Order: sequence, then C-alpha cells, then structure tokens
Amino acid sequence: MPMQYSPADGIGVFTFDNGRLNLGNMELWKQFYHHLLEFEQDDEVTVGVITGLGENFCAGDDLKEIRTEAWAQTATRWDRLLWARRRAKPMVAAANGYALGGGFLALTVMADIRIAGESLQTGAPEIAYGMGGISGATRLGLHVAPVDAAYLALTGEKIGAQQAIAMRLVNEVVPDEQTLARAMQVAALIARHPRQAVQTELDCLHRGMELSRADAMHYADQQYWLSRKILGDNADTGKQAIAAMKKQKEEEGDE
Repeated sequence: MPMQYSPADGIGVFTFDNGRLNLGNMELWKQFYHHLLEFEQDDEVTVGVITGLGENFCAGDDLKEIRTEAWAQTATRWDRLLWARRRAKPMVAAANGYALGGGFLALTVMADIRIAGESLQTGAPEIAYGMGGISGATRLGLHVAPVDAAYLALTGEKIGAQQAIAMRLVNEVVPDEQTLARAMQVAALIARHPRQAVQTELDCLHRGMELSRADAMHYADQQYWLSRKILGDNADTGKQAIAAMKKQKEEEGDE
C-alpha cells in the first residue's frame, strides 16, 4: 500500500510509503483520495497529518507512468481530484528530504500548516521536463509572495528548508528526527477544539482568499450564526470551552 492511513485520538495520519523516494503514481494518489474521503467522513477525527516514511516526504511523480498524451487525457487522474477537492478538515505536513512535483503539491495544496525538517528540499522541477503549469494547480501566488512564486514556478530550482521558511512556505524548521513529533503536537492543539468550530474556521480561511472583502465579511456572519444555531442558542459554549482549556492547562502543569 503506497499510501497508509491511520486515525487515532482525533488525528488521521497519512503516510507516503512507496520506496526510498516515495514516488507518486496513480495508485498512490487513488489511495490518498479514498483515504481523504474516509478522513472527512469520520466524526471522531478533527485534523490530519501528512508525512513520508523514511528520509523523504515525496520526491514527485514516477515519470515512467506518464506514457502518452492520450493516456493522460483518458486515465482517471486521481491526483487532479485530490488537488481540486475543497477539504473540510485541516492538515499539518511533516516534511523531510525531497518534497518535489507531486510532493510539492501535497505540501502546498494539501497542508495548511507545514513543519519542515532541516533536510527539506522542495520545489517544482516539472518545467525542466516540458511539463509546466504547476503554479496554476497550486495557486502558488496565494501561498507566497508573487516574486517567490515566480522563482519556484519558472526556474525549476529546489530550495532548502531555510529558504522555504524565509518565503513563509513552511511554518517551522526542526531537526529531521523531530519533524513528525512536532507536526503531531501541532495537530493535537487543533484536535482539542470542537470539530465544528475547526471546520468552520478552515472553510472561512480558504474561502476568504477567494472572496472580496465585503463578501468575505458577509460569509463570516453567515457562518457565525449557523455555528451558534448548531451549538444551541441557550448553550453556554464560551464558558464551557474556557473551563475545558483551563482544566487541560492545569493538567499539563501550565499557569
């Protein structure tokens, strides 16, 4: 199974497991897509973590599988279904080593928060093979500054972890052996919150980048009142949430 999935304690872990480089192929992307549906439909899971087994996250697609133009047009493109799907739950990436091509897309499109190991090498090398268009798939200019998006999309050069954090392409850089543990720690911070609130925030984050300011505020108002209705007008959810977080901090030894 080139893509593993394991849910526990409110966190669903997706793991690339396809050889040393964790190369992508249609079977891997198909499994990823179906695991994503399972993840989204599980009411016991709030957040996901994406990682790669071994020393690499995902070094890109297996070029041997890309056969002909006719094949590309007629085969079920599970990768495109993944990139196009609007996720209902947040994802945290734990990326070491190569995150290139399809791995770069998994990092930028599939993960909202990104923890990089010091060995990270990421980028969009497809242009060197005459396979441009990655920036359109990722809407990369929404993730990083336009000049950085242009550099990544047009040069095909790999960047390291420190350059990735300078571009704000990743949130943190940690030693490789700590990458997954830190991502799980961040995911746990998310998983402690009500699932409905997390999904509402994620949806507003994603849609807010696509709407005008006025439309975004109107949408935020709609989501706020919908959330209040779902939780119950008479439920003192604010005090309950504060009490729960205070109890958790006391148990963790925080002030």
